[in-house]
Amino acid sequence: METESEVIAVTGYAAVREAFNDVLDLCVVKLTQADRRFAWEVLDLAGLDEDDTAAIEMLSDTALFSRRDPLRARRAIDRIAGKLPVKRDPLKSAIAARLPAAIFSIFRVIGRHKDGGVHALDLLDRQRPIHIMDHALAQQVQVIGEVLIAGRFVDLGPWYVGFGIVVPLRKSESLAIMLALSASDGGPDEIEEKRHDLHELIYQSHLMGEDLVMRAVEPMISAIAMGIDMEEDFDAAMKSLAPVFPSRRTGGQADNKNANDR
Repeated sequence: METESEVIAVTGYAAVREAFNDVLDLCVVKLTQADRRFAWEVLDLAGLDEDDTAAIEMLSDTALFSRRDPLRARRAIDRIAGKLPVKRDPLKSAIAARLPAAIFSIFRVIGRHKDGGVHALDLLDRQRPIHIMDHALAQQVQVIGEVLIAGRFVDLGPWYVGFGIVVPLRKSESLAIMLALSASDGGPDEIEEKRHDLHELIYQSHLMGEDLVMRAVEPMISAIAMGIDMEEDFDAAMKSLAPVFPSRRTGGQADNKNANDR
């Protein structure tokens, strides 16, 4: 009995890509009106052209992978993937089984892979290296060098494949997202929890043409501002900003004064 990874590996990328798209289309067809309405509300895209292909794809992805209740991890994809009519097709069945574990993250695509596709680093998972099978990305990297992207990818065993939505990022956007997700005391577990909803921030900013840097760091800045305003006096507030605005050393001031007196 072949494992799921072996089934995928011997099939080859072209056939796997076709089967993956078929399975994903089946998932989208199974979305309910409530799922779709929820995605519109989450992305707040009222007035957006409903014929916009990018918007439709991002809305479908949001409907599948967003959580109605942040305290409960169950999403539409968890309800749909296990009930698809693909059990008689080993390849599609293997793909369907892996879809719920797909990750949305920001990646640094650093070069072509010798077996096709590209080398990439998951910047929200300690720069974990992954092999992404994507011919378009491989061509892009060959022409312009390494790139930063956001997208949803699933581990199929021999390599990762994407869901067809790749959002290019500037360095400042990538760093702002990393800063915002790490600005807590919860460690890697909290970063992983925050990453569940990251697609919503990036999709909305991308579709509405909003500043992703400011949207990413705004909650952190608001939290800092609230903490400062709760301090009893201005000196205490200044001390809370010491890591950002280190005060001049007393010794240095004295040295400068002595130098001026000479």
